[in-house]
Amino acid sequence: MIKKSIKFKSVNDIREFVNITMTQRFDIDLIAGRYIADAKSILSVFGLDLDSEVILGIHATEDEAAAYLEKTSKYFA
Repeated sequence: MIKKSIKFKSVNDIREFVNITMTQRFDIDLIAGRYIADAKSILSVFGLDLDSEVILGIHATEDEAAAYLEKTSKYFA
């Protein structure tokens, strides 16, 4: 699993992130503390404490995830 620390600055950032994430064929999680949410579900993402550290967990190889990581790099903390 590939892990990256991320930070959202606004609600629009979250919407854009989820829209990008929904198009991927591999599983992607957001991990905040002891909670894990499906990053493809906007309701799951809003259920997390986004003020604390959030880890993006990508269940794919680096080659598979390269384009996705490029699209979402502006959210990396």
